[in-house]
Amino acid sequence: MNKLQRGALAALLIVIVVIAALAPAGIGFLFAQRSQRHDEAERLNTVAKAALYRAEDVTRRLSGALGEIGKVSAAPCSPPYLKELRRIALTHEQVRDAGAYDHDGRWQCSSLLGAVSAGVLDGLTLPPPDWRSRDGVMAWYGLSRLPGGKSSLVMGRNGFYVAADPSLYIDTLDANDDVASGVAIINTEVSRVIATTPATDANAILAVYRTAPPARDCSPYVVRRSVSMPLAVVVSAPHQTLHQRLRTLPWGWLLGGVVAGLVLASWAAFFFVRRLSPRGQLSDAVRRHQFIVAYQPIVDLATRRCVGAEALVRWKYHDRIVRPDHFIPLAEHRGLIQAITDQVLDTILLELGDFLKRYPEYYVSVNLSAQDLTTRRFLDVLGPAIAQQGVRAQQIRIEATERSFLDADAAKEVISAFREAGHAVYLDDFGTGYSSLSHLQNFRIDGLKIDKSFVDTVGQDAASSSVASHIIDMAATLDVQVIAEGIEHEEQAAYLQARGAQYGQGWLFSAPLSAAEFIRYAGRTRGA
Repeated sequence: MNKLQRGALAALLIVIVVIAALAPAGIGFLFAQRSQRHDEAERLNTVAKAALYRAEDVTRRLSGALGEIGKVSAAPCSPPYLKELRRIALTHEQVRDAGAYDHDGRWQCSSLLGAVSAGVLDGLTLPPPDWRSRDGVMAWYGLSRLPGGKSSLVMGRNGFYVAADPSLYIDTLDANDDVASGVAIINTEVSRVIATTPATDANAILAVYRTAPPARDCSPYVVRRSVSMPLAVVVSAPHQTLHQRLRTLPWGWLLGGVVAGLVLASWAAFFFVRRLSPRGQLSDAVRRHQFIVAYQPIVDLATRRCVGAEALVRWKYHDRIVRPDHFIPLAEHRGLIQAITDQVLDTILLELGDFLKRYPEYYVSVNLSAQDLTTRRFLDVLGPAIAQQGVRAQQIRIEATERSFLDADAAKEVISAFREAGHAVYLDDFGTGYSSLSHLQNFRIDGLKIDKSFVDTVGQDAASSSVASHIIDMAATLDVQVIAEGIEHEEQAAYLQARGAQYGQGWLFSAPLSAAEFIRYAGRTRGA
């Protein structure tokens, strides 16, 4: 990174830290407003709940009074009938008046003024009802042509009625005038206003009910509907000036935002400095899927025919390739290796899936870390992935190093699970660990991979020059395959084949290849 890039990065870091410091204060202010609206909505909900309970109670009592009138056995408008009407009106404090009308809607009598014969009710006729229920109950809202000349809510059925003051629906809400500026009771089946608080614009609040949710935040309201009656309550909050709203804001949110800004700015500075570290860059590489796969061909030493490949992960960092020994230990330490292994599998199936499906005799081996050899996690990922691609289980083989066997019991169980699923398991870098022989006794495997360090000494006068032949002899005794790594000279290949090694890989045959290059290489050797 040159000086210009560092300068640009430092400037960007300063901008981000400043934003990190100031943004939480603004967010705190927004949350303060949101909290204020939430509290306001809670208060409106309380008012709406009380209003709806009141509306349901009044409606229920008026219906009860109407039902009692229906049980009166005296002839309509007779003196005994009027006596019963007066008794019912006195018994039910919500009832202003009770009476009867004929089938044309003309009033016949009233508990307040008596029968039509008195001349007071002569010529008064009920208009068409505002609402009619399924069981025959009718309602008139805001009816003023009743005895006394007051606006009334009228409920009638089968020629008799009860009348009430509409303000009964909201007369308990005076104590909440500072919370709600408008309350309306609405019949939901016909969208008609039954009652409103004084100075409430009935048309405006009915429009609010019809078009909920609201289109404006400056005039919040609450709509609450009854589950048992065709009733709804709409409550609107009082209008407040900007000064009033600022005065009632919960300023603790703003203070909290300032404190959070200082903390966030410190964290942002730490984060970006950490982001430039190798650990941060590796985490970013995992997130961005910056890993590629190179394929090291594995050949039959006798025929020199390619039989498969070992998948070698590479980190493509900008314009250069990072070797695995530079990042794999860090990935294992930081818990990123499993994500990298999953990306390797995805890449193999994407690049070679069709090839493996077409040529089932080829395979690709995948190196697993200790974390994936102590649980069935990768096996659970591998099975569905290859099944979806149509690749056979034996075409994906597993390579494990000795350091993967630290938890021997768990590793033994997982290796058995891989083999039972059809995946061959190879012990990689055999002979470089202190407990290689004990692993051969404890684990059932399908093959050994002779480490390059032993292959390099073949044919030389060195203490370790005969190790490779001993490993081959042990493999023959255990009836497992042998793959020699790092073969660079023909003499090495001839020696290993003569001793009994079946397969080999190394620069003598091919350098690691891209997927397309590997497919061409396999094609060239197929007829060998």
